[in-house]
Amino acid sequence: MSISEFVQVFLSICGGVSIVGGAVAVILKWITPAFRLNKRVETLEEHDKRDFESLQRIAERDSLILEVLSTMLDSQISGNNVEELKKTKQKLTEYLAQNQR
Repeated sequence: MSISEFVQVFLSICGGVSIVGGAVAVILKWITPAFRLNKRVETLEEHDKRDFESLQRIAERDSLILEVLSTMLDSQISGNNVEELKKTKQKLTEYLAQNQR
């Protein structure tokens, strides 16, 4: 094998490597945004799930607060709502015991 044949084979191999490397780079450049987008969507879905659960807890708590306020107002207006106040106090105490953090 002469030097010119060696150089020709070597350049052919380098050209093949260059073409394959370029093709891989183009494919990766084309596919990578899809993987990044998928990761972002998964993260956003997890945040959405946590936010929804938090909003449910807040709504439950707000409902209980409004019930307590309503019972207190009824008691202040009528003056004889002691049993209802006891029930509401028990409900509030149970809620606070369950949701201590």
